[in-house]
Amino acid sequence: MIMKKIILFLFLVISTVLFSQDGIKFGKQSFAKTLEQAKKENKLIFLDAFASWCGPCKLLDKNVFPKKEVGDYFNANFLNLHIDMEKGEGIEIAKKYSIYSYPTLLFIDGDGKVVYKAAGYMSPQELISIAKEAVNPENTLENKIAKFEAGEKEPEFLKGLIKNTYATDFSLAQKVATRYFQTRTDATYSKEEAGMLLFFTKTIDDDLYKIFTAKKAELSTQIPESYLAEYDKQLKLNTVLQKSFDANNQSINEPIFLAEGTKIYGEKEAKQLLNKINMDLFFTQKKYEDYAKSALNYYQNPKDFATDELNNVAWNFYLYVTDKTLLTQVTQLCLEGIKKEENSQNTDTLANIYYKLGDNKNAKLWAKKSIEIAKAKGDEYASTEELLKKIN
Repeated sequence: MIMKKIILFLFLVISTVLFSQDGIKFGKQSFAKTLEQAKKENKLIFLDAFASWCGPCKLLDKNVFPKKEVGDYFNANFLNLHIDMEKGEGIEIAKKYSIYSYPTLLFIDGDGKVVYKAAGYMSPQELISIAKEAVNPENTLENKIAKFEAGEKEPEFLKGLIKNTYATDFSLAQKVATRYFQTRTDATYSKEEAGMLLFFTKTIDDDLYKIFTAKKAELSTQIPESYLAEYDKQLKLNTVLQKSFDANNQSINEPIFLAEGTKIYGEKEAKQLLNKINMDLFFTQKKYEDYAKSALNYYQNPKDFATDELNNVAWNFYLYVTDKTLLTQVTQLCLEGIKKEENSQNTDTLANIYYKLGDNKNAKLWAKKSIEIAKAKGDEYASTEELLKKIN
């Protein structure tokens, strides 16, 4: 009986070992050491550049890399590495190869040069297919780019080059995409192509924007019209921002923004957009007094905005703004929101702002009002009670 158990145990161990060898064997040595080995053995490195939080990366680990057919091909033809780009040597590797999205799959020669790139989740068959392309000298990324620059227009070639480059060289991929769609102006687009057109169209000055505009009716069969309209609006805004953003000072050149924005939106809407963009930019930069001034300009007609939005802005004033003049002005914004819809949240915000201003009388009045509403509606009011204790 004991002998049978031992035999069964050994069988399970051997089976596990054999099974574990079916998939890709990823090396444990450093990237630098693997480069040396690749040069010595005249092999390519297959680098799975991943991040621990990446869902598609986990799916590759679970569903693709362990497959026997994948392991057979990759173990025979490549030195395989599996490196987290946000830890250890992966951080420098990500910088060196401009890896910004995951998973990115690189095929690298012994000199450290990328000969082939791919990105995203794929099936075992697709992974083997790109690996076979990688080992073909004609399919190196360098050769493909040279072919593109020589004027190649074949759609499938262009589509393949887009997939090879979009994650690591967007500017080049956008040029390839432009040529791809210029060769297919009379074609009916698939849903994938419609998505690709939108992905690479970033401003109304892009050549692709002309195609986007001309194909809008057709695109609406694949993508909701409301989304296309919103996307068009965003493209126009991107164009104005691109022309007016001062990268050196991290600020908007307001005269340029208004001049360009007025052409597209009209003067009134351009001014309102400028206030909103400045408001968001100043908040991100923690320039809270400037944020407050832009916010007061943006919300000067509070009746046009939802109560919750007004309350969120007013709460930011309470948290971050110290100028009493600006705080006093925002109380009017609060009151307008309360007129639209009185609730325990906006009355509590107003109470807190009055307390910050040193106006205990109004702070107490609105704190009591907030608690009264909260009790009636079953809302939480512990923090308002704490405020009331401080006032008393």
